[in-house]
Amino acid sequence: METLRRSHYDIVVIQQASPDMKLLRHIRNSRVPTPVMVIALTSTPLEVAELLSIGADDCVPASVDPAELLARLRAIVRRVSGHDSLTLHIGRLTVGVDRREVHIDSKPVPLTRREYDLVELLALRKTQVLSKETVLDSLYAGESEPYGKVIDVMICKIRKKMRNFGIDEPFTTLWGIGYRLNEVAFAPLGARASAVESRTGQPAKESCIPVMSGINIMSSSTLDLV
Repeated sequence: METLRRSHYDIVVIQQASPDMKLLRHIRNSRVPTPVMVIALTSTPLEVAELLSIGADDCVPASVDPAELLARLRAIVRRVSGHDSLTLHIGRLTVGVDRREVHIDSKPVPLTRREYDLVELLALRKTQVLSKETVLDSLYAGESEPYGKVIDVMICKIRKKMRNFGIDEPFTTLWGIGYRLNEVAFAPLGARASAVESRTGQPAKESCIPVMSGINIMSSSTLDLV
């Protein structure tokens, strides 16, 4: 529970021999809003109904096909993030999750695989500030993680590419905290001008000098599933 409270997981996956409501009740009673999927070796319709009623977002059998499982995980994460399709629209920015493409004003932005992963991650969590640790966990889950400065370099490279499309500051840097997608930067030109005029205070200082794919999952298992 402490890990859930202090980390930014996209979804929790609980693997069980049969549905046990205690852990899920504990998560929801602790007011942790992170979506939860339960994978059960055996379950009855009544057990699945109870899991859903107390706060599970989905319950699937252990025999679920990996492709279907990944699609369900992605669908839950998108819905929780406020997106209802495989295409994320944020003003002039479009992120095609299924095609792994980023467009600005319908023009493709030439991103590397890792750069795309970073843009998708920030787009999915457009209202959140993500620390370097969270970004590294999401982009390099299960792999050997590089030094944190690789994220700073990646952010700078994406900024340079998006400035060619008239997007001056696609990301907001909160020094010592992390990064967040700057939605105002992607607003249509007329709306963006109005938003800038109404803003007070100075924007966060940003620099290309180093400072800090996937779905970030917490998995709890009471059964080793093959």
